[in-house]
Formats: sequence, structure tokens, C-alpha cells
Amino acid sequence: MRILPLILALAAAPTTAQTGGATGWTLVSVDGRAAETGGRVAFSADGAVFGTTGCNRFQGTVVSAPGLVTFNAPFAVTRMACTGDMAGQEEKVLEALKGSAAVAYDPVTDRMQIIPESGAAVLGFRREAE
Repeated sequence: MRILPLILALAAAPTTAQTGGATGWTLVSVDGRAAETGGRVAFSADGAVFGTTGCNRFQGTVVSAPGLVTFNAPFAVTRMACTGDMAGQEEKVLEALKGSAAVAYDPVTDRMQIIPESGAAVLGFRREAE
């Protein structure tokens, strides 16, 4: 897997998400383990990021540079009660989406990984179909 500029990972074949023109990604793994269903993230050209952990929704802003993304804190997050494995996934996803992270994109499989510099869980995503 090669690390490419975030703009390449996010710009090709955008799907409609919460905001027009945003590129959506479905969460498929958290720290190498299969993710609970419902998790997703979307990025828009204006620097907005939003999605769901699978339990609660979140939104915030992001700044990108080649191969790097910095999530600006704090994110706005809904606060529904999450139980069991979903609670653990929520904690790991929100922790991973803090601060700077490397972005690895594989154009063959159309998958992306967010690899936090903090050592938090690595998040794996696949691009959502249009």
C-alpha cells in the first residue's frame, strides 16, 4: 500500500454524503479487526469531516497535506449510549480522529487507512459506491 496525498484519496469518484460533493468511506476495520456495522466518514472540499462511529454521529474540520491529515479538535459528537463492542469501537474511532494521521490509499482495492501519529487504532475504510 502506498501513501499518497490525501487529495488523491478523497477526490476521485466522490459520492454524495451529508454535504454535497463529499467523498464517503465505510469503516471496515479498527486496528486490524472487522468493524461493527454503520461506521463511516466523509470529507468535503471545504475541509469539513463528518460521519458516524456506528453509534454516534460526529462532525468537525480537517486540514490536509500530501499523505497527512490533521483533524481539528474538538469534534461535535452526539451522545447516544453505545453498548458492548460498539462502545469500544466508538472510543477507538474518536481517539483515532484526533490530531495528525498518515493516510495510506490503495488505488487497486479503493481502500484507505488512517494511521494516527498518536499510536491510536488504525482505521480501515472502503470507498462508498455512488
